[in-house]
Amino acid sequence: MLRQSLTLLVLVGLATPALAQETRASAAAKFKTEFAASDTNKDGVLTRAEVLARIDNMKVGAGRPDPVHAKRLADLWFTSADKNKDGKVTQAEAQALLAATFAKYDANHDGKIGGDERAAAKSEMQGPR
Repeated sequence: MLRQSLTLLVLVGLATPALAQETRASAAAKFKTEFAASDTNKDGVLTRAEVLARIDNMKVGAGRPDPVHAKRLADLWFTSADKNKDGKVTQAEAQALLAATFAKYDANHDGKIGGDERAAAKSEMQGPR
């Protein structure tokens, strides 16, 4: 779940400046934009290849994610999101994963992921050092 959460957070853009607060509404709006941009053939669902292509093209620091990590993250996210295991992720399936991930990191349940929650999520995603 940890790596899926990382991918999801990256996909919806929760890695915004530290002072910004992400709300359910702003995460949902970013999600719709990301889903539409990821659905390159505009058929209303995401394939594993579309998710991988989106992650491959994301900026990470000054560059792009390494291909091995990108594939692993795409596979983990896709497997977690594709609840009915039909090889496609619908917007509803992806939104359900987003909602679960948002709830996980919204520690005080105020509908926002603020600075401390963002720092805790980032620390968890980076794992032990």
